[in-house]
Amino acid sequence: MNRTAWILAGLFVVIVVIIIFTLGDEDEPGETSTTTTTTAAITSTSPIATTVPGAGPTTTTGGDTTTSLPPTTTTIPASTTTLGVEGNWSDTPLVVTGFGALGWWDGSNWVQVESGTALPVAGGEDYQVAFVGLEATISGGAPTTLCEPLDNPGVELENELVLGDWPGPLGVAVSAPWILVPHLVEEIEDDGTYSALASELLAERGLDVPEPAIKQLLQVDLEGDGVNEVLVVAEDVSAGLFAEDGDYSIAFMRRTVEGDVRTAILGESVVVTADSPVVNSFSVGAVADLNGDGRMEVVVSTAYYEGVGVDVWEYVDDDLGPTMQISAGCGV
Repeated sequence: MNRTAWILAGLFVVIVVIIIFTLGDEDEPGETSTTTTTTAAITSTSPIATTVPGAGPTTTTGGDTTTSLPPTTTTIPASTTTLGVEGNWSDTPLVVTGFGALGWWDGSNWVQVESGTALPVAGGEDYQVAFVGLEATISGGAPTTLCEPLDNPGVELENELVLGDWPGPLGVAVSAPWILVPHLVEEIEDDGTYSALASELLAERGLDVPEPAIKQLLQVDLEGDGVNEVLVVAEDVSAGLFAEDGDYSIAFMRRTVEGDVRTAILGESVVVTADSPVVNSFSVGAVADLNGDGRMEVVVSTAYYEGVGVDVWEYVDDDLGPTMQISAGCGV
């Protein structure tokens, strides 16, 4: 063998050795890689469908035959880990506004705050803000009375203006660590559908408005079940909320139940003839989970001349529909 042949043979041996050692460093099937990926845990109320490792698509080669195995999907139980917001929270989360406390969830029922109610806070707690389009945390003081001469039980908030101002919309704050908006809440544009629905509702109340003005239009998924509800506020009111003929403000929810689309009224003020000095103005202040059950409530605020109110509505079931649970007001 000549010198050139010996050199080529040596190079071949070196290449073969390198390939063998390279393949030997790869993980064998069933071995655990040393690479770890960490992801943030989230609350899941539904099982997760996933492809099990080792299932398809898998290609198995034996001799000259290649067989493709179909993919296999297996349901893995939902995670029970919950993302929380850091803060100093009360043991019993309290729902408040800047003019008084509304109430709290005791684990099975809503508790409405009345005159003289002892609040389940000591002072210094943090409160998450529930307001459409806003995420914020503020602090609250010790229990006190607010809104003279009503003297509502409540707490003085660090910055109550983040909850909105008259005539609204107005939100609420809750001393709770869970994620307040776990599901879809988005503003959408009206293609004329909801204006037409509002026109029908106003006609039923004696007011002819061919094209009502849509003040708010929100698409939401209250329960996280993938079936969306729509919240609508149609409004045209006089400045200062002194009633004039033809003023109107109406808030309603549209929800599909077993293929049937239902309408539920959350607030209405329709002035056919101004025989009353004032008109109410309604707004959706927030859509948020206020009791930690994974289902969102709807906060509806009401404004009138020298007065304001906030109601929390919960969709109880398909028979009862949305039901007002706790509220607070301030005014003459």
